Parts: sequence; structure tokens; C-alpha cells
Amino acid sequence: MMLLGSAEALMPGAMPHQGVATAGRARSVQMAGAVALAKKTTTVEKIRENMADASLMFCIRSEGIEPNDLNNFRQQLPEEIKLQCVKNTLIKVACRPSEDGSFEGIERFNCADTDKMDDLLQYSNYWFFVPEESMRDGVKLFNSWVDDNKLKDKDGEARAIVGGFFGGEVLDGKGVEAISKLPTKQELMQQTAIALKMVPTKLARSLKQAGAERLAKGLKQASAQKMVVAVKLASDKMPN
Repeated sequence: MMLLGSAEALMPGAMPHQGVATAGRARSVQMAGAVALAKKTTTVEKIRENMADASLMFCIRSEGIEPNDLNNFRQQLPEEIKLQCVKNTLIKVACRPSEDGSFEGIERFNCADTDKMDDLLQYSNYWFFVPEESMRDGVKLFNSWVDDNKLKDKDGEARAIVGGFFGGEVLDGKGVEAISKLPTKQELMQQTAIALKMVPTKLARSLKQAGAERLAKGLKQASAQKMVVAVKLASDKMPN
């Protein structure tokens, strides 16, 4: 009887318990997959939210940077500059044009040179999202942070900006530095306004100078003519 009982336990009749366990595991995997997908979707939406207000994106390698040091640096950044640790695959997804057209301004970061983009999107990175008026300050703050804390990369060199995106182009670190030094639209407008304001003054000065030159020339010519007339009159009065 004991052998019979053991045999019955191995018969197919015992399979429903295994089937229930397998189904439970499948549901758990599906739920975990759904949670992961929702998390990625939220992250992409956050990236695009940061991109919407930015003109420049640049990244630094995350290895070797202590979380506490980074949090302290984050607190030093102006509110308009966003700092986010993002997986490279999600950066790629965020940079693609949205099918429903819900994300405007994507052209600034939709880079056609996919090879350069792939070269940049390596390893683990911290990304800076910087509006136009803060590009100079954003890069300057990062460089100051590196100098103050003597931050080094894995090769022992001073930690530097790896690269970034601007105007649909992929930039290297030097390119990001150069872009940050360009005048902003507001600065260009101010420079133009000053130049336009100076035009009437310069014009008046030029006209005044031209008038003075013409007057001097006229006086010189008049003096010469008077001299000629005086000599002629004197010669006429002299006896032959």
C-alpha cells in the first residue's frame, strides 16, 4: 500500500499543482516586465521634459564620482540646469522623434550622425540639460567643481566633459566648451542695440568732420584766389 501511494504521487494527477506554480511565475514575470516598462517610460518622459527647456546637453562619465559629492554639486547648480543619470539606451529613445508629435523641439537633439552618437553613448554617464542663457555658467560650474575637488578620471587626468548634443550635432568635449562661450541671443540683441544707438553719433561725427574738411578746403581755396587777385591787381598798377 505504501508503494501504491508513492506511485500515485508521481502520476499525472499531481501536475495541477506544478501548473499553478508555473502560471504564477509567468504572471510575476509579466508584472515585473510591466513595472520595468512603466519605469522606463517615466524616465524617458523626464528626459524629454528636461530636453524641452535645454539648448545644450553634455555628459560626464559617472565612474569614480561619489554619490554624496555629486549631490553636493547638484545643489550648487542653478534651478534651470538639470542633472540626471540616464542609461544610454534611454537617451537614444528620448532623442528619437515622437510618433504622435507630442515632443516639440526634438530637432535640437535628433542627431543624424548615428556613428558619432554611438561613440558618445558609452559607459555610464551623468547628463546636464542646460538652457541657452546658462550654457556658459553650466560648463564653468562643472570645471570649477573639478578643480576644487581635484577630480580625476581613470587615467589620472582631470575629469572633463566627454561630449554632448547641440543644434542636431554631436560634439566632443572641446566642442561643448566652444559652444558654451558663444554669446546668447539676449547678448546679441544687446550688442545690436548698442551698435544701432551708436550709428547716429558716428554719422554725425563723420558729417561734422567732413563739413570741417570742406570748410577748410574752401577757405584755403578762397585765400589762394584772393592772393591771385591781389597779385594781379598789384601787377596791373605797376608802371610798364
